[in-house]
Amino acid sequence: MAGTRTHETVDDEQDLTATGSPAWWAARQGRAEPPRRVPITLDRIVAGALELIDREGLGALSMRNLASELQTGTTTLYRYVAGKDEVLVLVADAVLTETQLRRPLEGMGWREVLEELAHSMRTVLSSHPNVAALFATAVPVGPNSLRGRELSLSVLRERGFDETLAANVYTAVAHQVLASVLQEPMNDFRAGGLGASKSLTLRDFYRSLPARQYPHLVELADELTSRTATEEFEFGLACLLDGVELRLRQTRTRRPRSPNMNSPS
Repeated sequence: MAGTRTHETVDDEQDLTATGSPAWWAARQGRAEPPRRVPITLDRIVAGALELIDREGLGALSMRNLASELQTGTTTLYRYVAGKDEVLVLVADAVLTETQLRRPLEGMGWREVLEELAHSMRTVLSSHPNVAALFATAVPVGPNSLRGRELSLSVLRERGFDETLAANVYTAVAHQVLASVLQEPMNDFRAGGLGASKSLTLRDFYRSLPARQYPHLVELADELTSRTATEEFEFGLACLLDGVELRLRQTRTRRPRSPNMNSPS
């Protein structure tokens, strides 16, 4: 009899948990849905690499770390890219898609255009300081970079810059922007402490130097250490554009006059 009751109890439990039974549905409602995998695409690979670099730096990027970031395997990544170097090139070009001009360029003078382009580029690179170093190692020639370069050169040529001056000015402004972004961590160094105790600032260090040996460093200790990265960038850009204005004026003065201008009226 005991064996029969045990057998009936087991049958009852199986009936309650059978597929489609109330108990089965109740148990299913409390079961967590497995996370759905987002398909791997080239855009996801580039976006994941950028997030990883922004968070942990260029040194953290490897195909293994990127695969872990995207919750996939390295074999899957290699279906889309040849390796880490290719990912870095794509990341650098992708960053430039974030470039946004604050206002339309129509009707603006060349100086306003260069200021607008420089500020736009600096904003983007400052948002991704770990990526900025990539632009210091090679000239970017991806589609987004080429579009930005073509826009810059076209507005210069349309506003009277000759071929040489347009190319030189574009390069100088681009270098000014990149140098400013790469040197931004220097401001943290100047504001923070020096040495093991971190109690001595760069300003204090300059002030403590022998005045006879370094009279101007002591005199200008405040001026050398009080500027923000943005203030330094604005000053450098203004000096650069002042020089461009002078060059542009000289170029126009040297430009040969049209034969019609010398003919009698």
